[in-house]
Amino acid sequence: MNVHSLRTDNVTRTHASPPPGPADAPPPTSRGPRERIVHAAMSCFARLGFHGASMQDICAEAGMSAGNLYRYFRSKEAIIAAIAEIERERNNQALALLEEHEDPVEGMKALARLFCQEMGDPITAALCVETLAEAIRKPEIRAIFDTNVVEAHDAIARALRRGIATGHVDPSVDVDIAVRLLMAMGDGLTAHASMAAFMTPERIDTTFSLLLDKFLRPCGASQEPSP
Repeated sequence: MNVHSLRTDNVTRTHASPPPGPADAPPPTSRGPRERIVHAAMSCFARLGFHGASMQDICAEAGMSAGNLYRYFRSKEAIIAAIAEIERERNNQALALLEEHEDPVEGMKALARLFCQEMGDPITAALCVETLAEAIRKPEIRAIFDTNVVEAHDAIARALRRGIATGHVDPSVDVDIAVRLLMAMGDGLTAHASMAAFMTPERIDTTFSLLLDKFLRPCGASQEPSP
């Protein structure tokens, strides 16, 4: 769904709360140095953007000296690559839900349900929007996240093609276009959910499940009840 979303370990916030500042971050001593740097960078990138956040900003957020930070990451791009790898690991865990359901439409609902539980964090929303914007503007940023996008696309496409073969998915669906539409909706939901308090996970889940049935099921097919 949304391959640019990263759930942080910060305290839970309301949907409409602003991106947190340094005072909102967990105590630096609760994490190892690399993890501290990566989480500090997420907060800085969400607040200031990839371009606006400096290595000095990240040092201050992480509570460490520049010399110590450079022992672990030689550049801002290296930190972004580490964030992308964390995203990739989390994507793979989430996308495994598709293989756990015989009916891939139900698998998509389970994936969307998990996604809805994680998207209310304002850092997640800001990082999602920032990553998409920077990927469009800068080929080097796009290259860092391309693997994640391609792997997510392929996993969802495989599930939909399996659904076509088993009769769960309408065979007239253009699989590749359908996948990107679903991923685009995930990205858009992440941004809008952080700005609209009425977009609760429960309400989104109900409507998105209906949308998936209408969009993917063969015409006239019976719909299995969601768990």
